[in-house]
Amino acid sequence: MTALLDKLRAQPGIDVRRLKAGTRLLIETAQHVYEMVVIVPHATLLEISSTDPVLRRPTVGQFLAGHYPASTDVEGWIGRGLSMVIRFRNGCYRSGPVLSAQVKGDTWHYTVFETAATPGVCP
Repeated sequence: MTALLDKLRAQPGIDVRRLKAGTRLLIETAQHVYEMVVIVPHATLLEISSTDPVLRRPTVGQFLAGHYPASTDVEGWIGRGLSMVIRFRNGCYRSGPVLSAQVKGDTWHYTVFETAATPGVCP
């Protein structure tokens, strides 16, 4: 199991615990887009809004882990192909697999990874 965790962490991704408060994340899955603002990095507290109807309003939640289908959780890690597990006051939420991720500061932004476009198909 440790080998799988090491392999997942070696891929491009975001360690939420290492970001500064106020940093914005833009995460895309096949179903929804999520905008997150880091509130308390070491506790992985985020303000989250999404195109998902249950998260339309900005809501504070704790990002727990990126989840791999083989029942492996990578704490505090957003990675390609991992679903996001987020705890809210009224329960846990799991997204679909992450396709693309961007980190945005006040005057800069960085694309961590993105899904390649299919030729001839509009995104």
